[in-house]
Amino acid sequence: MASFSNDPYTIAALIFRSQQGLLTAGEQDKLDAWIAASDENRQLWMALNNPDVQQQNVRAMARFDENAALERFLSGKPVKSNVRRIQLLHTWKWAAAVLVLALGVSSYFLLTRVAQNHDRFGRKFARQDILPGKNGAILTLADGTQLVLDSLGDGKIATQNGTQISLNNNELKYDATAATDDAAHNTITTPKGRQYHVILPDGTEVWLNAASSIQYPVAFKGKERRVKISGEVYFEVASKSWQPFVVEADRMKLEVLGTSFNVNTYGDEKTIRTTLLTGAVKITPLPGSRHTTQPRVLVPGQTADLSKPDASEGAALTITETPDPDKIIAWKNGLFNFDGMDLYSVMRQLERWYNIKVEYVGKPDNVIFKGKMHRNTNLSDVLKVLETMDVNFELKENILYVR
Repeated sequence: MASFSNDPYTIAALIFRSQQGLLTAGEQDKLDAWIAASDENRQLWMALNNPDVQQQNVRAMARFDENAALERFLSGKPVKSNVRRIQLLHTWKWAAAVLVLALGVSSYFLLTRVAQNHDRFGRKFARQDILPGKNGAILTLADGTQLVLDSLGDGKIATQNGTQISLNNNELKYDATAATDDAAHNTITTPKGRQYHVILPDGTEVWLNAASSIQYPVAFKGKERRVKISGEVYFEVASKSWQPFVVEADRMKLEVLGTSFNVNTYGDEKTIRTTLLTGAVKITPLPGSRHTTQPRVLVPGQTADLSKPDASEGAALTITETPDPDKIIAWKNGLFNFDGMDLYSVMRQLERWYNIKVEYVGKPDNVIFKGKMHRNTNLSDVLKVLETMDVNFELKENILYVR
C-alpha cells in the first residue's frame, strides 16, 4: 500500500486534481491509500463525488454565514500594504477543508472577506456565471480528419503509418512499436477553455494550456525529434542522448536532450518566454526575427525572453533568474498563480481559460495581485476574489467589462 499524507491541504489538492483528471500515477496511489485508510475517509470521498450531496451543500451555502466562518478560520488581521493582496490561510483545519471541498469552492486559500454581489453603486444584482475550462482538445490526423478528444471513450481511436493512437482516461498515447516511418504528422489543438496532456511516441510528456497547439510526427525515426508549438506548452522530454529534441516556436528554436521546461508564445504577451526547470536548453532566434542569431544556453532556474517584432530595439533576447519556477507552471498544476501580476496579465489568463472577451471601461487602476486560486473555479468566484482588490466587473453574455 502506498504511503499517504493525512494533511487536509494535501488531500484537498489531490481531490481537486482528481476531479480535473490531472492526477499522476503516484498521486493516484496516494489518494487511493488515503481513501482506503479509514471508513471515514471513504465516506467523505463518496460524498464529495455524489451529485445529490453536492446539490444539498450548494443549497446549504445559500444560508451559510461566510464572513463569520472566515473570521473563525483566519489567523490574524490582514496586513496593510501598498500591494493589495489575497491573504492565504496557511494552516488548514479538517472542518475548513471539508467545507471548502464539499461546497465546491476550488481555491487553496480563504479570503479576508467575500465580496457581496453589489455593483459600484451599492445595488444588488444577480451575477451571470461561466464554468471553468476543462480537459479537452482536437486531434487532427495526417489526412485532415479531426477528432474531438473529450467526446471519445477509452481505447484505440486511430492508426497512422503503423502507430497506434489510443485514449486512456482522456489522455492521448502513441504506440510506435510497429511504425513504418515518421512522415505522418498529427496536431493537437486546445481551444480557449481547454487544456490537455499527451504522451508523444518517444515517451515525452506534453501539457498544453488553453488556446495552444503542438504538431509532431507519429514516430520519431530520424536523427532528431522535432515538434512545432504555439500558445503555452510545458514539456518533460524523454532522454535520448542520440536523438536531440527540437521545439520550433514563434521566431525561435529550442534544442534539448532530457529536460523539463515551459514555453509561452501567446500573441498577446509582450515576449516569447521560456523557463527551464531541469536539464539544459539552447535557444536560437530564427532568421528573420530581427534578433541576433547567436544561440544562448539556459540552466535550471533561468528564463529567456525574446521580444516581439514591435518591441524596442533595445530588447532582444534576455536571460534572467527565475525566483519561483513553480509560478510559471502553476497552470499545468491546476492553479492560477497571480503573485506579482498586474490586472491586465490576470485578465489575459481569464480570457483564455474561460473563453471570454475582456473590455476595459475607462482606465482601471493597474492593481498588483498576490495569491493563488484553483483553476477548477467558476468565473463568478474568481471575480469575487478580484473585487476585494477594488476592481469592478460586469459580465454580459461572453464579455467581461472591467472598470
